[in-house]
Amino acid sequence: KLSIEVPKRNLLFINFESDRLSNDLNLSSLRDIYDDFKFKSDPGYPLYLFFDEIQNIPGWEKFVRTVYDSQDDDIYVTGSNSQLLSSEFSTVIGGRVLEYQLQPFTFIEFLDFHGYGQLDLYSINEQKTELTRLFETYLESGGFCETFILSDQQKEIYRQSLIDKIVLKDIIGRYRIQKPDIIQNLFLYIARNPGSIVSAAKLSSIMGIDDKTVSLFLSYLNNVFLLRKVDKYQWKTRNIFRSQRKYYLSDNLFTHLCLEFRRLENFIYTHLIEKYGASSVFFLKNEKGQEVDFVVTYGRHYYCYQICADLNNENEKREVRSFLNLMKYRSPEEIKKDKYYLLYLKDSRSVKDIPQGIEVKQIMEFVLTSYQKCNHRQS
Repeated sequence: KLSIEVPKRNLLFINFESDRLSNDLNLSSLRDIYDDFKFKSDPGYPLYLFFDEIQNIPGWEKFVRTVYDSQDDDIYVTGSNSQLLSSEFSTVIGGRVLEYQLQPFTFIEFLDFHGYGQLDLYSINEQKTELTRLFETYLESGGFCETFILSDQQKEIYRQSLIDKIVLKDIIGRYRIQKPDIIQNLFLYIARNPGSIVSAAKLSSIMGIDDKTVSLFLSYLNNVFLLRKVDKYQWKTRNIFRSQRKYYLSDNLFTHLCLEFRRLENFIYTHLIEKYGASSVFFLKNEKGQEVDFVVTYGRHYYCYQICADLNNENEKREVRSFLNLMKYRSPEEIKKDKYYLLYLKDSRSVKDIPQGIEVKQIMEFVLTSYQKCNHRQS
């Protein structure tokens, strides 16, 4: 669309990892490229500059800052976490930045890719068999669009190469970690147990390293968007505790090592942060060990979620009990505005008797119908 509205000679795209570029490309040659591009451009239209992996040019931020300050150009910069974390972009170019994080496809976007966009309640019911098949695929393979046309074997190769790139290049290369096997094993532990409540002390004992190193390595995995952390929310005092956390994988592509119920929980987590923002999503656990998988704090309202792979009468009682315990600390007016969802993949209950105020929904149908409503994302 941009190439239709603007002359192509006013569009500059450079991938600084291309083998067609000289190995000795530097700041001076980058300036020469820009000057030549500007000379040949149409002065009646703005210039659009797209630089991918520009951090490969030492001092690039000086060039971008100079062009931004002296010209009326639109500049788009992307970079690898191995050299420059997104949080540092604003610092190196003096705050002159609007950051946009490109996430993997959501389940709805995945369905749209496969020709199932604009679903309503009628079409969901009519096409339930095919939608269920696609849901099972997404649950196992996630939302990296590169995998959508790959075979299972090719997906496995892609997944491993992506993990190797992020862990070996983006983390180990950047932070010069001396014992890479430790951070690899730490990631593998989380990948097998996403959603488990852990502390640095517990992981320190499991990994055989000190807790400070564990905390540091977890922050590295979080910084490159391989893991996402969830803090504990105290339902009595409404305080946030960071000594105990849950860690989830950034996409279900990385859940190949864990059990089905954890894969489902990871999927719901990515859905919730896409809808409400990561800063609004917590988990609850009281002193009796009763747990609520997720609570979204939306203003003064709670949206609470329990996730079950196979819902039966026994685990239903446990999950409902946690909801009812939480409700003790909410006023009747608050409870009316709160939402309590018990989500399942399979329903094996022989008797269905749910207290008023708790909604029981099939996971795929819940996600599909939730997109029919307003998106409340805050951050």
